[in-house]
Amino acid sequence: MTIKNIDLQQIDLWLKSLLKPELYKDYCPNGLIVESGRRVSRVVTGVSLSLELINAAIDQKADGLIVHHPHGFWANQPRLPIGTLGKKVRLLQQHGISLWGFHLPLDGHPEVGNNVGIARAIGAEPYDTFLREGQADIGLLCKFHKHLEPIELRDRISQVFGSHATHHTLMFGPLETETIAICSGGGAGGIEEAIQKGVHAYLSGELKEQSPIIAKEEGIHLIACGHHATEIFGPKLLAERITKDLGIPTEFVNIPNPV
Repeated sequence: MTIKNIDLQQIDLWLKSLLKPELYKDYCPNGLIVESGRRVSRVVTGVSLSLELINAAIDQKADGLIVHHPHGFWANQPRLPIGTLGKKVRLLQQHGISLWGFHLPLDGHPEVGNNVGIARAIGAEPYDTFLREGQADIGLLCKFHKHLEPIELRDRISQVFGSHATHHTLMFGPLETETIAICSGGGAGGIEEAIQKGVHAYLSGELKEQSPIIAKEEGIHLIACGHHATEIFGPKLLAERITKDLGIPTEFVNIPNPV
């Protein structure tokens, strides 16, 4: 069987054209981070850059790796190829694996983003956006097709996220929920803007200390489903899109993370 491969710069341009990183004010590089070869024939996507994920990409014989969290390359880190980061870079280059990172662009994308993936999974329809980061919003405002009672809302989300959701479900909102704001990962800071837009519930990955207080005082439901658990959707959808549009075998690898 002939293995299709694409020029490294071609797939880099395709990813940037799809995800539009220039629209976001982010705290890490978005795009190609480590160049290890001239062509790409197999890709692995994942949530966070880790040695375990790199080894999974090696096992898959991938020559491209795309992550949502490019740990070691955040704006407040030295980004020097020494220590553990140096080990990761060497491992990538020794095995010819080029690395891309897409953070906020993979949260807010309307087709392959984390938040739209969550909306689809819980059966909600996006109707607007919120929480601007640069020139684009990353959060979604969504409607359910029917009003949900609190226990129905909790059970529907628990079916998707399991114990993460049941542990951090705070039901302070109305008896019938029609609208929900979604912002994956550490998106709890958008709760006040979402309340101003009139939503009945707020779903994020993790909470800030003040989040339950705000939700209780303002009378909305608050659900935190885990930072990692809310950010598997974008990398998975992106893998499907790469396979479909570019014809390159691409697989999402989920490395479990308890947070």
